[in-house]
Amino acid sequence: MTNHSFPSPHNPNNSGHPFGQPHFPKKEGQSYGVQQGNAPNSPPPSVIPRLKTELLAVEPGAFSGCLNRNTYIQLINRAAFWFHPTYIDYYSTSGYKWTGYTWIAWGTDLDRITSFQCV
Repeated sequence: MTNHSFPSPHNPNNSGHPFGQPHFPKKEGQSYGVQQGNAPNSPPPSVIPRLKTELLAVEPGAFSGCLNRNTYIQLINRAAFWFHPTYIDYYSTSGYKWTGYTWIAWGTDLDRITSFQCV
């Protein structure tokens, strides 16, 4: 009988990751995978904030200040709308987009955002 050493979530001696540890360090309090919070319970503000000069790229660190806050964003296709980010990583964000009537789950790559303002 051959003894295979494949990772198993039932084996206390391995990480539980099927292909080994992720290639980036885990910070204290951080978990892997997308964790979406709840959609806001009320509509966004009726006043649209003035957007700052268009950016060449959105830094995840700068955008993380808008986490779980109503944020007005503009995309590279010039579409602009209210967004409530509940997750941000190095490349993307996800959360809830305001349709004018309700919040819907939505996400995008950070390089598609040209400007943003959180309130």
